[in-house]
Amino acid sequence: MKLFIAFFSASTLIVLAKPDGAQLFTTNCSACHQLDQMVVGPSLAEIRQIYNGKPDAFVKWSVNPMKKRPNVIEMPSMVHVGEEGLLAIYEHVMKVAEGVKAKAQVEGDPFATSPTQAKRPLVQRMFMPDAGPAAIAVALDDSVSLCWDAGECRLRYAWNGGFIDGYPYWSGNGSSLAKILGNIRYVEKESPFAETVDPRFLGYKIEDELPVFAYQVGSRKVTETFSAIADARGFTRSFKISPAPSGPIEMDMPSDQGVSYSSDKGTWTGSKLKLKAADAAAFTIKILFK
Repeated sequence: MKLFIAFFSASTLIVLAKPDGAQLFTTNCSACHQLDQMVVGPSLAEIRQIYNGKPDAFVKWSVNPMKKRPNVIEMPSMVHVGEEGLLAIYEHVMKVAEGVKAKAQVEGDPFATSPTQAKRPLVQRMFMPDAGPAAIAVALDDSVSLCWDAGECRLRYAWNGGFIDGYPYWSGNGSSLAKILGNIRYVEKESPFAETVDPRFLGYKIEDELPVFAYQVGSRKVTETFSAIADARGFTRSFKISPAPSGPIEMDMPSDQGVSYSSDKGTWTGSKLKLKAADAAAFTIKILFK
């Protein structure tokens, strides 16, 4: 960790920890910004091109972003990070994007300004109820949606009905939360992995129009994908773990959600799934609403 020293008197020496720009970026920014291509927001290469040598302008925009591009969602305000933290993020972005050339944007944009009018699937970076500042809302189809928290690397909840109403957020310039248009049917209060210590978000990519979330759990990389079950009956979530576990693992799913569980591998005891090492490298859980 980088340190800097502040002198407050001749007899007092205080050592303060400098904000970790890489960690702050991962928690607050990596859900939307990739190194060399635009997914939800502009690439780091493009951001460097715009703000290189302009840290004050970067901080000003991050605190009070405005609608800038058609058919692209407006960035949430990052005022909660603080000026010092934003400057640390700025330094991180300028460093990692140095010499990187941005890829050309694919013709058209997969994300619409209004989620109620957009095609499905749909991914929205948005401040959501009961989630951290790095929440990602995903409309799997016209009736099943979920909230994934990039800060904690886990599913928060899933719901039936419409998607989200972003007007409270947009009109408040990030100071308010989006409104869920539907009924929450499933909630997870913690990661289903039995042992999860300080997970680290690695970003996501889009495959077949749906996000593939990647995160680090200990020494292993986990990818997690979701798909809707027809007729709004629920959803599936598929996991891949690399390197494969050397021993069995357990998935501790919520037991009080009014849903039923099944999977393509492993054995269930109530809401607990036990997987042999050979099966834990890749498996899918089905969650059906009752």
